[in-house]
Amino acid sequence: MNRYAPQVQRAIRAQMISDGLYSTGKTARSVSAKVGETDNSIGIGIDKSSAFSGSSAFVFDILQFGRKAGRTQPPYRPIARWMKQKNISDFPGMNTRQTAFLIARSIGRKGTIKRFGYQGRNISELAMLRIVRAILSDSSEAYIKDVEQHLKNSTSKNVN
Repeated sequence: MNRYAPQVQRAIRAQMISDGLYSTGKTARSVSAKVGETDNSIGIGIDKSSAFSGSSAFVFDILQFGRKAGRTQPPYRPIARWMKQKNISDFPGMNTRQTAFLIARSIGRKGTIKRFGYQGRNISELAMLRIVRAILSDSSEAYIKDVEQHLKNSTSKNVN
């Protein structure tokens, strides 16, 4: 599983880029996938506690899960910075601050993101779908080898 963690990181970053959820790259670079293990399972989790700065973790959560409608609008200044980074034009007859304010108000009223139904994108699930075939293929091969080894060990014990 350790070899899949970097693939998960790359898949999440690629998903963010393909969905147009990439501005400066700070949030995408902050993604860290780690392998976790318990007594009866092994998995890969997305870690944002150690690798993420506070704002990047918040941004990733908004991209991942969305922001519900009917909440207090977010501050407009980060939206204005985002507009400049993405080279988004002001609304006709308005400056960047006014446009960012209207976008913030719309987010507060409707939620995020319009093209995703005002919900989050579920980036990590989509990213995992990108690499799940490779993981299943490799894990199936490993399982078959384990079964073959178990059968070989059992039959050699029964023969003697």
